[in-house]
Amino acid sequence: MENIKLLQTVSDISYIAGYSNHYSGNSRFDIAQYIAWAKEFENIHQNTNWDFDDYMLLIEAFANRKIQEFSVYFK
Repeated sequence: MENIKLLQTVSDISYIAGYSNHYSGNSRFDIAQYIAWAKEFENIHQNTNWDFDDYMLLIEAFANRKIQEFSVYFK
């Protein structure tokens, strides 16, 4: 499957957002945000050595920061 890394990142961000009860009221908008966030994360970490860095810690921190930024912007 092509682009499996991006799909996994979208899935992880979506899971974290759901666990955090993140919902703007528009699921299509939220999904578009998660895809954009996943692309941003993948771009930031394109050269990250995942044997050294902990993916789950980094994706959780990234997603939680994005959710927080989103929440502040839309309040």
